[in-house]
Amino acid sequence: MSALDQSPALAPSSAPFAIDGARAALERSLAERLAARVSCSLDEIAAFSSASGALDAVATQLFAGRRVVIARPAGDAVALRAANAAASVREIAAQPLDGLIAAARDAEVLVLSSPVFDPRINDGRATATISPRELLLLRSRAPRPVIVLDLLDEEFARTPLTQPALLLPGTIIVRGFGELWRNAGATTVAELAFVAGPRDLVELCVNAPCAAPLDASTIARACADLDRAGVDRAVQAAALAVRMAG
Repeated sequence: MSALDQSPALAPSSAPFAIDGARAALERSLAERLAARVSCSLDEIAAFSSASGALDAVATQLFAGRRVVIARPAGDAVALRAANAAASVREIAAQPLDGLIAAARDAEVLVLSSPVFDPRINDGRATATISPRELLLLRSRAPRPVIVLDLLDEEFARTPLTQPALLLPGTIIVRGFGELWRNAGATTVAELAFVAGPRDLVELCVNAPCAAPLDASTIARACADLDRAGVDRAVQAAALAVRMAG
């Protein structure tokens, strides 16, 4: 701020700048907490008010008018949005991998969901569509399509995909918090979701017409939830219990 900004005569008009600055600090604080969780930079991550909001932004900016291939099993929410927004949608089993690679080469966008956690599938066990090693191989052999990874249920994954996915070009992930966090008392952050990946893809999603900014009080409460003592251990223990039961 310049000396002029500190003039008493200008104090009333400077109030909006102070408010904007406080909000920016809050937004950065949340971004820092999220980025630390997945080991990415601040310009590679953005928070959304809900998983639905994040998926809507992805659908609007990345699916609309494009050829989309969905690897099954897939989350119903992401598959429905692809069906509604894409120019064409082709569904294919994630395995064998050679078939998925061939389909991906003809696609503009490839959607993967890992794991899928649904009581109607495999007696409620989390079902992975692809392993980290297979994801790296897929990207090397099918470099063209944008890869969208629906990782909203990754708390249940035996082999998480977030870290390897963030190393790959043209690959964006959608992550959430959800019921395990709510059960651990982190009720505000349980509602949130975020996207992470290359800066250009993250910016596209943030700038989607449907994307609504988080209000300051929600950001502050979410930060407090993420800082809550013992919350990570509680979530990890609950997720482990689900995996062991499966």
